Amino acid sequence: MGGMDQLTPSVAAMFRRAAVLKCPHCGSRRSFIKRWFGRYDRCRACGIQWHREHGFELGPIALNVVLTFGSLAIIMIVAFVATAPDYNVAGLMALVIGAAIILPLIYLPFTNTLWLAFDLAVHRPDERELAQARAAIGSEGAAAGAAVD
Repeated sequence: MGGMDQLTPSVAAMFRRAAVLKCPHCGSRRSFIKRWFGRYDRCRACGIQWHREHGFELGPIALNVVLTFGSLAIIMIVAFVATAPDYNVAGLMALVIGAAIILPLIYLPFTNTLWLAFDLAVHRPDERELAQARAAIGSEGAAAGAAVD
């Protein structure tokens, strides 16, 4: 069942797993990440639900904005220091605009898993949620077995 029978992992373990795009709860690579921009409703290994409450998507979006703005600030500071005193305004603008477009796309799956790790650390799954996760994995397994027959 991919970690459902184990105790809930430590906060550090959840964040380590999330940082490498694994399910924060069970540590499986078969998490809810579906290609780079998509996601499944649940982790395919342990069944923990990604969308745990109404408005859950705002967390990863906010985290993405914070990481992007922080990265842009660092890029601008380094670029200004490296090019001082002769600033190439057009080049700096192209660099910052390009980074502002690309960085959120790069950060997207990481902010999804990191936010789930944060949410699981703050709001530990209760027995009802764990039972739903086990049932979801069991029903998917039964459906896959029926499809093979």
